[in-house]
Amino acid sequence: MKIRVDEIPESGRILHVHWTQERLESMLPPNDPKGFSLARPLNVDLEIHKKPDHLEVTGTITGKLTLTCDRCLDEYPSEMVRTVRVLLFRESLGPSEEEVELEPDELEYEFFDGEILEVDRMIAEEVFLELPLRCLCSEDCRGLCPGCGANLNREPCLCRNRKVSSAFEALRNLKLGNP
Repeated sequence: MKIRVDEIPESGRILHVHWTQERLESMLPPNDPKGFSLARPLNVDLEIHKKPDHLEVTGTITGKLTLTCDRCLDEYPSEMVRTVRVLLFRESLGPSEEEVELEPDELEYEFFDGEILEVDRMIAEEVFLELPLRCLCSEDCRGLCPGCGANLNREPCLCRNRKVSSAFEALRNLKLGNP
């Protein structure tokens, strides 16, 4: 969804959008191992206000995601409630190429062409920022057995009675002088 800045009234514009899985997938690069999906469409409620030198976008994004646990690879539900506050400035007001360090108050700033606001891109960024760095179905998730691949949350390890050879076994033999 794209909104022309000159079509935003002085009183502002209110958006109520149900953001679907298809919209999410259109924002991801091809073959992206995302590890998450929308359990139901996201509810996006945004207010867009024109200021003299920028746009201010505020609101909330709520919904339910389905994430994949990094330890056991099981899917699990996760509620999402994200408060949005973005200040959009024209690219011409942005930092020059030489400037690289951002000040803390500049982290809410974004830059755009000044004519078209790409709402879907902004929503996608907010969703991606809300994702945890490490997805865990629970803090005490035991993960998968590296030997037999059993999900240790649901079943016992099948390789406990077998001697698992280590990749370092050959080094131990060298240190002990065994061929």
